[in-house]
Amino acid sequence: MKHIIRSFFTLAALAVLAVSCGKQTEEATNAAAKRYFDAWRAINYPDAVEKDGIYIIEDKAGTGLEWTENLPVSFATYTIRSLGGTVSSNTDEAWARQLGQYNQTYYYGQQVILTGENVSYAGIDIMLDGMREGGTRTAIIPSWMMTYDRYDTAAEYLEHESDVSSAIYTITFLGQTANLAEYEYTQMLDYAQRNWSTSDTLSTGAVFFKSHTVFDEEPVEMPSDTIVYINYTGRRMDGQVFDTTIADTAKFYNIYNASKTYSPVSVTWAESADDLTMGDSSSLIDGFKIGLFAMHADESASFLFGYNLGYGSSGSGNLVPAYAALRFDIEMVPEP
Repeated sequence: MKHIIRSFFTLAALAVLAVSCGKQTEEATNAAAKRYFDAWRAINYPDAVEKDGIYIIEDKAGTGLEWTENLPVSFATYTIRSLGGTVSSNTDEAWARQLGQYNQTYYYGQQVILTGENVSYAGIDIMLDGMREGGTRTAIIPSWMMTYDRYDTAAEYLEHESDVSSAIYTITFLGQTANLAEYEYTQMLDYAQRNWSTSDTLSTGAVFFKSHTVFDEEPVEMPSDTIVYINYTGRRMDGQVFDTTIADTAKFYNIYNASKTYSPVSVTWAESADDLTMGDSSSLIDGFKIGLFAMHADESASFLFGYNLGYGSSGSGNLVPAYAALRFDIEMVPEP
């Protein structure tokens, strides 16, 4: 605590000294914020290396391909900390365990980072520049580098300082691709072949489907407005369940909610996948509706689909990350 107090007063003194030593002339935009940041950095990370407006604290070189701005999709794990050390976002399991914040249900591992002007912060692209696959870099990104715009000089960045706070990023670069949908399709194909010994997709070509039921006769097609009942389990590709109608499954995967009713749910059949409703809701993700519509009465099946038919670029809470492919296991059951 004494160290923290000393650091605070030293930082305050440096900031005051920087102000008092300057000439009483009109300052450049956000110059005071820059002085404060520089004073903080001088105390906490005096050996940080400046790189185009960000400050590299630690750099462990990778051995794979070098990051390039020509490929718009990068894969990485990352941890984001405030200048005070508080972790605001983390996808690294080792970090989570070290901090005592590990949660089995959260997703740790490779994340999608879109890069380029109007898509990512300038500081992130600068940080990735020069990294190779497998490498880890820690850098301080000042608030004025947290902008989607691109400028030619440091003064221009400072002039357009954003309202995003400065932060310390630790990024492990894992690779890149030119087309995320194609990359994910390849990943799903590999998953289907390894887990289901199949590469079959539905007519859309976007949903991998595996029936677990052998019918003695031609399976029954369900007419519109038929009400059927299903149990379902949704899981990420790493196996973690994020939603289910089965209590024991929810308990096993640590997502049990005592206020939720675990039982089969009704589905009202329709002429097309888009018109299916479950319970009182029609707001079902597209991949779920497409896979479900391919099923027949008394069937059990699994299907897999990409982020563009799931929760897209936003994900869903802590359980489903952005750009996640999803698997659902569904069983038609008798009316409860």
